[in-house]
Amino acid sequence: MTPNVRSTNEGPVRVLTIDNPAKRNAFSGDMASTLYRELDLADADPSVRVIVVTGAEGYFSSGHDLDEVLEHPDTGGDPIANAAFARPSEILTPVIAAVDGPAYAAGFLLTINCDLRVATRQARFCGVGAAIGLVPIAGALSRLVDIVGYATAYHWLATAAPFGAEEAERRGYVTSIHEGDRALDGAMELAQAIASVSPAVVTAVKAGFNHSLRHGADAGRAAETRLSELVRALPDGDEGVRSFLERRAPVFPDAPEALRTLVTEALA
Repeated sequence: MTPNVRSTNEGPVRVLTIDNPAKRNAFSGDMASTLYRELDLADADPSVRVIVVTGAEGYFSSGHDLDEVLEHPDTGGDPIANAAFARPSEILTPVIAAVDGPAYAAGFLLTINCDLRVATRQARFCGVGAAIGLVPIAGALSRLVDIVGYATAYHWLATAAPFGAEEAERRGYVTSIHEGDRALDGAMELAQAIASVSPAVVTAVKAGFNHSLRHGADAGRAAETRLSELVRALPDGDEGVRSFLERRAPVFPDAPEALRTLVTEALA
């Protein structure tokens, strides 16, 4: 089977599966390009409310394909070669990592840039940069500290020591641990919960968080007001109130295709 990133739909959830189990789901350059493209295609599709990224056959990803790294030694530190692993944090659709087995090197970077992470007890994480003389990039230095705090992020990256699902959960890195190989099941359950609420609000929450992280709390508070005004003009609030009064589950419309443009303009 040719190494690939497979894309499937489960209702409003787009599942992207890293599929190169012969090399523990290591990324070739072509696979990384495919992942980048599939993330953008999912983000542009208004019917996709959540993206789940997972790996095939008991692995998440061991990082870059070492055969290619030997041919192109700068791959590990090249921002273009690593752009796909940062992409989940740059798009507005929420992205969940379902981690079973190793998430090492670039695979670990990919999980850092997802919004949420679930894992099995077999999951192992490792930022290997310090062990091989490469500064971790693609969000490792800019995002990890916001997820787990300075001391934990520094410990993980400065020692390059692997850590398991239990420590990841204890540090707040993963939201839940699942038995057997059921990380994808757990991720889908979480994805369906997110997909059932207002997609416009979900988009605004991610955009607001990212704006605050980049520009500080004061800018974040101003962004809250602008985003709130933007979403109030959409039908989501009316549907939410009506469904509550009518004692039924809300049926929120897909976010309008123009929402991403409006959000970007509101935060400019």
